[in-house]
Amino acid sequence: MSRNKSKIEEVIEKLSLYQKIARVVIISTKGSAPRKANSQMIVTEQGAFGSIGGGQLEYQITSICRQGLLSVQKFVREVRRFALGPSLGQCCGGSVSVLIEYFSQSDVTELQKLKQSAILIHELDTNKFPYEGTQSLSPDNKKFFREQLFRTKTDLFIWGAGHTGREIMESTKSLPLNRYWIDTARERFPNSWDEDIHVIWADDPTRLVSNFPDGGIHLILTHSHQLDLAIVQSLLSQNKFYKLGLIGSMTKKARFKSQLSKAGFKSVDIDKIICPIGLPEIEGDEPFRISLSVAGQISNWTL
Repeated sequence: MSRNKSKIEEVIEKLSLYQKIARVVIISTKGSAPRKANSQMIVTEQGAFGSIGGGQLEYQITSICRQGLLSVQKFVREVRRFALGPSLGQCCGGSVSVLIEYFSQSDVTELQKLKQSAILIHELDTNKFPYEGTQSLSPDNKKFFREQLFRTKTDLFIWGAGHTGREIMESTKSLPLNRYWIDTARERFPNSWDEDIHVIWADDPTRLVSNFPDGGIHLILTHSHQLDLAIVQSLLSQNKFYKLGLIGSMTKKARFKSQLSKAGFKSVDIDKIICPIGLPEIEGDEPFRISLSVAGQISNWTL
């Protein structure tokens, strides 16, 4: 895992583009709710970035924020609680408490001081609102919300820039990932790719393994079974992965298992290989179906 951009850094970035913004953070949820605590959304006078659940909840909160942005001149914060029932036009049945903070460009200096903070403690006015899921951190029983400011992203390594690799890159763009794309030659990649993708080409990709961070998801789908096997051997030898997936059939898995066993690898390590990759309920061998299946599987791994 590697650290993503801080939520405070996201606020600072938006304030470089807009005079005023509102930041919405879910403090707590009770019962069924569309998103969990710590989810963030930033609202401007014309747009919104991120999501705290969609539907009428998000629509009403966005309207509240935009109304507040019309009059706010300095930092202001408030907390609101929403029941997710028929009155709101949502069928979740639970409730959500949200923190709303209004910022202007004059607040950037103070925000800069929080950029490297991992946790932010918010003191809450418990006389005004009930807060499920908050913590008592003081002798006088005041309530606090402990906000995680940094999100984590999982490293995803796609070994192979063919049709399926391209489709997987398209399907995973919205997932919390640092994406690496590896193949043997520049011409195997498309003419352009998303700016967050780290593209690497090397005559011998197996030599890259020792330089990659530990704990990533590695999906191997090159143009060559021999190269697939070499990459698998390198990854197993160095134990540098969280999940190791190999495109192919059960027959390919059996063949690789036999070859790896002959090469001296133990069954306990060979059995870590996931092959075929993807969710079994999504059938079909077209690249776009495989990519949807794989994206769903990766999503489960990164929850």
